[in-house]
Amino acid sequence: MSGVLFRNFSYITLSQAANYLIPLITIPYISRVVGVEKFGWLEFSYSVVLYFIQLVEYSFDITATRRMAVISHNPILVSRLFSTVFWSKMILWALSTVIFGLLLATNTIFRAYAWPLLGYYFITFSFVLSQNWFFQGLQKLGVVALANVGLKLIFAILLFLFVKAESDYYLVAVSTTVGYLLVSMVTFWYAFRLIPELRVYFPGFKLIIRNIKNGFYIFSAGMANKFYALSGMYWAGTLLGTAQLGHFSAAHKLYMVVQSMMFYPVQMTLLPHLSKKMMEGFEVYKKTFFRYLKWILLATSLVSVLLYLMSPFVFKVLFGKDFLHAHTLFDLFIPSLIAGVFINLIVYQAFIHLKRDDLHFKVLVVLMVISITGNYIAIKHFGAIGGAGFRSIMDMLYVLLSWWWLLRAFKQYLTKA
Repeated sequence: MSGVLFRNFSYITLSQAANYLIPLITIPYISRVVGVEKFGWLEFSYSVVLYFIQLVEYSFDITATRRMAVISHNPILVSRLFSTVFWSKMILWALSTVIFGLLLATNTIFRAYAWPLLGYYFITFSFVLSQNWFFQGLQKLGVVALANVGLKLIFAILLFLFVKAESDYYLVAVSTTVGYLLVSMVTFWYAFRLIPELRVYFPGFKLIIRNIKNGFYIFSAGMANKFYALSGMYWAGTLLGTAQLGHFSAAHKLYMVVQSMMFYPVQMTLLPHLSKKMMEGFEVYKKTFFRYLKWILLATSLVSVLLYLMSPFVFKVLFGKDFLHAHTLFDLFIPSLIAGVFINLIVYQAFIHLKRDDLHFKVLVVLMVISITGNYIAIKHFGAIGGAGFRSIMDMLYVLLSWWWLLRAFKQYLTKA
């Protein structure tokens, strides 16, 4: 592992470790203060807002990062890319806000969760200011790491200051949003300190439209992935009773935390690293890809076994005795962690480096349709257990489809070469 790669991986890993040490304090506090019902409301609302975050982020965390890694030596091209991404996000945020407002005014489910939805929604504007793609492309992941730690610390301070009773549950959402906004403003400012020649200007609608058009496949795949990954949470919020929703939300929360902690550092560090390996030649790339796949799969398998053995203890300590039943739901999510190794390495690395965004899109559209309908049926007829079990089944299907398409993509790449 190269020095830069190891340093970047270490930054992100330490950041994630800190980010999830803080929730060891905040999650027990939230779950005990707001209770099972309101905890479910908060998790459902946050999962809805993630769709709008996806719209604002579009695909720039991948497409702009990929471009930035190539042009980072040229301040003029960097300024043009920075400006284009910024104004693209501004336009997408305006569109997102119109859609959110219409849904809040017309959708009865949205109105039922109005306060936590509003509390979380303005996280979306922080992604207009956030420049993680910029620092990732420069391989300055120490900035991203510190920003993530700062976000969690601000949230924790606000949480303990203002959330004192169950009726304050919506302030959990507000505290999260304030943390995101403050950190994004700091990183936006720091981008100009890091590159003094950096300028932001309006690049013209033609360049913005081209930028959005070029990332359409990756954005569409990302949005399809959100529907795929979060449709279970959505149907849980609309079909389950409050107690079942709370337990399902706790299991889903821990699953997402573990998944993020394991795969976020990998995704952030390998994307620019493997991009450079591809420039050295396909055989070099392929050898490096499978080496990382082997070791990450081994590490994830060991962690998954440990989590299965310790899940009752983890839920008792982390969420409290009222959430103890949720550990059986979390156990059903564990196979998804193993599947996640293949999904992250194939979908978020190989398809991107092979420039086969169309394959990524095709896989996810198929899975999105199955997930939306399948989660509805599973949760309606089998409750929270159906939702958790169906997620693991879907991820196994995801792996099979992705692997099949990956092997085809490798063959096609060699044929073209």
